Amino acid sequence: MKSIALSLLFALCSFTSAQAQNLKFMGYDMGVTIDQFTKTIQQRYPLQKKIGGDRYYIFKGTVFGHESYFKAEYTRKSRAVYKITVTPKQVDQNALADSLIAHYGEAIEVQSGMRWNVEGGTIFLYVPQGYDPVLMYFDEEAVAKFREEQ
Repeated sequence: MKSIALSLLFALCSFTSAQAQNLKFMGYDMGVTIDQFTKTIQQRYPLQKKIGGDRYYIFKGTVFGHESYFKAEYTRKSRAVYKITVTPKQVDQNALADSLIAHYGEAIEVQSGMRWNVEGGTIFLYVPQGYDPVLMYFDEEAVAKFREEQ
């Protein structure tokens, strides 16, 4: 599962732009610091856990009509939110895909699922074999920072 996520991250890294805008997750800007992100998103999604050593925070709430947990990952130095991974609870892949298509339009089918190239980044939906669907948001500018800070 981790190798798929890394493959998706590196595939996204090839999409860079000089004047990219930040990707929005449920209306909230990504690419801002984790502190800014947490301050605004906690109004709607309660913070469940902070994992400082691994650099991510876990939140809980409804995402596209499905009860979910999501993990906001941030860069080491700038603390910019570069990736959000959503794991809906007990949801069918097709139901989640339908929700995403209604919101973002048609997707590009990729080997492991579906991809949307949207303003400011990329969104992937995939189903690891034997697991529930996973939805991943990658902010283009923050991913570039992540690469620089590695």
